[in-house]
Amino acid sequence: MGRIRLYSEEIMKSMKTIGRTLMFVVIVIFCVFTLHFYKKQAMADVPIQPDFEYTNNEQFLQNVNQCVNYVYFYDKTLEHVDLDLLLAQAALESGWGNSRFARIGKNLFGMRTYDLQEPHMLPSNNPKKWGVKVYQHECDSVAHYIKTLNNHTLYEQYRELLATGADSLLLVDTLEAYATDKDYFWKVKSIIKKIRKDYRD
Repeated sequence: MGRIRLYSEEIMKSMKTIGRTLMFVVIVIFCVFTLHFYKKQAMADVPIQPDFEYTNNEQFLQNVNQCVNYVYFYDKTLEHVDLDLLLAQAALESGWGNSRFARIGKNLFGMRTYDLQEPHMLPSNNPKKWGVKVYQHECDSVAHYIKTLNNHTLYEQYRELLATGADSLLLVDTLEAYATDKDYFWKVKSIIKKIRKDYRD
């Protein structure tokens, strides 16, 4: 009888040990899956740089818009600019992403550099005093555009009008310093209207 009782006690101890081990394993697995779930949820809300591959105007706008979200997410110091105006200028300045400067230089806004030691491309008229800035990624071009409108003294009127909640079509008229083309404002406004008509849900 003593041996049977001792054997039974050993079995009970073994069962308890196995039970504790199984419980520990279940808890660990639960924690791992819970952590993975919440990490995946968090990552889903983190903007990423687009690959900037597109075959039509709508896809081009989607890529630019994704860059805007990416830039704002990683630089909290930036004030938001008008999105419709940004998209319209990107479309006009880059020929909807098809210009030489957009394809090779990743420059969506025709941004110039007067420091010819910086990476740049020369336009066909070869001015030699300035070049069209070259970026590593299109999102860098978007960031530069936003910073320019945020900080440059020439766009103070733009910032003041933007703060009132003015429509994109009114904000265009404050960008006199952006281009010398007398039809520039009309072209930008036309693209803003096109974006709102053709590319909005």
